[in-house]
Amino acid sequence: MFKSASVALIISVLALVVSLYGVFNRPQQVESVFMEDTLQSGIERQQLSQSDTIVSLNAQISQLEARLQRLESRDGSDMNMAPRDNFEQAVLNVIEQQQAREREEMRSKDPAYAFYESLPQDYEIKLKTDPDYAQQVNRELNAKVLDSSLPALERLSAMGQLQMNMYVLNKTQMNDYSFETVDAILKIAQQSSDEKLKVQALEVIAGTPLTDARVADSFVSIVEREENDYLRSMAADGLMLQYYQSKNKQPDLNRRVAQQILALYNHGDQKLKSLMKNHMFSDDMINELNEVLDNG
Repeated sequence: MFKSASVALIISVLALVVSLYGVFNRPQQVESVFMEDTLQSGIERQQLSQSDTIVSLNAQISQLEARLQRLESRDGSDMNMAPRDNFEQAVLNVIEQQQAREREEMRSKDPAYAFYESLPQDYEIKLKTDPDYAQQVNRELNAKVLDSSLPALERLSAMGQLQMNMYVLNKTQMNDYSFETVDAILKIAQQSSDEKLKVQALEVIAGTPLTDARVADSFVSIVEREENDYLRSMAADGLMLQYYQSKNKQPDLNRRVAQQILALYNHGDQKLKSLMKNHMFSDDMINELNEVLDNG
């Protein structure tokens, strides 16, 4: 209301100024045939008219200025605060809506890691400083992963969080992270009829810190049987990781995995051979694998 009144007053003042300008700049159409006394008389009348107009305009301008000052002194402070507050709230609303859209977009692209959005701000520090809290959270996550009645994406999300907890706690082994937990996700990757779900499951589990012959066997099975090249590539990554993780720690498993990798490379078709060579990185790696078997 105040803003509209101010604008109206300003427009009124401008209109008066324009009128005043017109008074002083009105075209004078005087014919040369007029008598000198007639011309003089006309000029005198015009001067009187201009003087009256100026007085009237000045009075109106003074009235408008007084009204504007009264409005400013009465409502100015309150009315200035309201638009600013409204603007700030509108900006905050827009930011909140944008963040909500971004969260929803992230969940739709990678629902297996949607848990990031719901973690409390002090989540990591609580895991590190409160063993009981960490144990409780990990136990609950393990139960979700193993619960086949839950939606697959919810189980994948629980597995992703469980692995993140291991990373936060700088652990490669936990009681609540066992072969059964890893195998539950591997089965989704192997048995689901939904290609997108299979990819998401294998992406969650390909980098598992658990080194186990049964896990390696599952990766070999996927490399051998899967038609999707991306899934085969991730499984090959997982198999190579099993080799590196068992190195110097589990010599028997290390030799077994080395044998599996070489068997895929040596006895597969040209496409499989190229795939395995890409993941072994170089001929030196092939030589290393052969030395592992020779020394066994």
